[in-house]
Amino acid sequence: MKILGLDPQESLGSVIAQTYNLPGKTISKGTFVTSEIVGYFKEGEVQNILCAVPDNGDIHEDEAANIISNAIDRSHIYIDSASTGRVNFKSRSLCLVRYKRDLIKKVNLVDESIAFSIVEHNQLLAKNDLIATLKIIPFFTQKKYVDQVISILDKNELFKTHSLNKKEVSLIQTSFEWQKKSMFKATSNVTRNRLEALDCSLNEEKLIRHDYNVLRTEIRSSIESGIDILLISGASAIIDRSDYIPKAILSEGGEIIQYGLAVDPGNLLLVGKIGETTIIGMPGCARSPKLNGFDWVLQLLMADIPVVKEELAEMGAGGLLMEIASRPLPRALAKSVNKREKKIMGVILAAGNSTRMGKDNKLLKNIDGTPLIRNIALEITKSDLDSCSIVLGYQSDKVADVIKDLNINLILNPLWKEGQASSLKAALNSLTSSYSDLLVMLGDLPGIKSGHINRIIEEHLSSENRRSKITIPSFKGERGNPVIWGKSFFHDLSNLEGDVGGRVLFDQHPAAINLIEMDDPGVVTDTDTPEDFRSYLANRA
Repeated sequence: MKILGLDPQESLGSVIAQTYNLPGKTISKGTFVTSEIVGYFKEGEVQNILCAVPDNGDIHEDEAANIISNAIDRSHIYIDSASTGRVNFKSRSLCLVRYKRDLIKKVNLVDESIAFSIVEHNQLLAKNDLIATLKIIPFFTQKKYVDQVISILDKNELFKTHSLNKKEVSLIQTSFEWQKKSMFKATSNVTRNRLEALDCSLNEEKLIRHDYNVLRTEIRSSIESGIDILLISGASAIIDRSDYIPKAILSEGGEIIQYGLAVDPGNLLLVGKIGETTIIGMPGCARSPKLNGFDWVLQLLMADIPVVKEELAEMGAGGLLMEIASRPLPRALAKSVNKREKKIMGVILAAGNSTRMGKDNKLLKNIDGTPLIRNIALEITKSDLDSCSIVLGYQSDKVADVIKDLNINLILNPLWKEGQASSLKAALNSLTSSYSDLLVMLGDLPGIKSGHINRIIEEHLSSENRRSKITIPSFKGERGNPVIWGKSFFHDLSNLEGDVGGRVLFDQHPAAINLIEMDDPGVVTDTDTPEDFRSYLANRA
């Protein structure tokens, strides 16, 4: 490929290497030059056009990307058509993604013009989540490089998705007489939530005395019922292979596959088997909803991936989970932040140009004579938030004018055209260290009231380790807004790109979600289109 300056006629068949703003027409970089495009340049009296011209053996980026993607098995994934040299691969169902790192490396070493990126090995993905992306970096690449990649794929599976399957799961908890029953109820609830996140349920649970013989009897009974997975949460942590749980497994004719796991938290996990039933001696951290090694083992089992020593040993790479967002605070910072010594800032995202509404700016549409955005701003300023801000972009002057008398801070986002992620970054950049949480409100929720906001604040403040929680309202099972993000997620939010909001992080941190069921549809009622707006006006009480 060469980059050359050509006159319009000479440019035919090449690719535009920079964007041209012509009278009444913008020709974007990467546009393939057709006779029609040549005509636009002639009308605009452009004499010299910067073009990418293919060499012998070159093929266009989209063609190259489509050829490579067509060599990948589509039976369990969605594959987009190439655009700007990029093809995205998405999941068809709840699944784990697995691959061989060396194979990914081999593809990326073919040539620097071809780049293949994929999520982490054994990552859990929901339906339609992005698995991987293939990018042809220049406008053209040599066909020989494409052929080399195809040769690699002809002999190997680049990656594989493993759908999660429903299992028959039982839970046994052992207890000492002096232990509070509330602890065991909490463990039961956390376990049920874990399984539900994997599209599974808990079939049976038992609370028994922490006694070796009683445990043996209950293990035998559970195995005889034909379950797939037996979870055992001991009243005390498993010390070694001579402890009650491993001894009881062995005494019932089972085997211990592994005691101890190279994942922290989760070190004191045990994997055993009796017949076709897998038995998990749960580590103490499994009583918490935070991500730990137990989650990883459970996901493998649901995906029908054999839990063997080699598989468990590999978890050590990336297995230090202590400091990630969905884990508790580091010990050095474990001082509770649940009290109101740290503040919550609320922010309204109101920078977009509401293209689905048509020519009207939906934020300025009137409800009973008052602009929508003013109604929302009034409610957020009446709430118990410590401070309120609004991110502006499109028609910022007009929006600012209708709320100028309210006690709300204005944040201007000059990059609003890049999408919602840029507005989140603008909000986060305005935060000081005195704030431990951020409430994010969309600007098109006409049914939101200060009472809704206060209920969400109350539930967030009362949650354990709130800085590692995502508190979300819901109505009849549908997640809504506003959402409160604990401080542990600020970094993840600031790294989002494009027209996406924080919602994309929900599936990445299922254990961190604090879902609050509301009795009012106002938390899920938005107004993206004229039809939505008319429907709201017609149906409101």
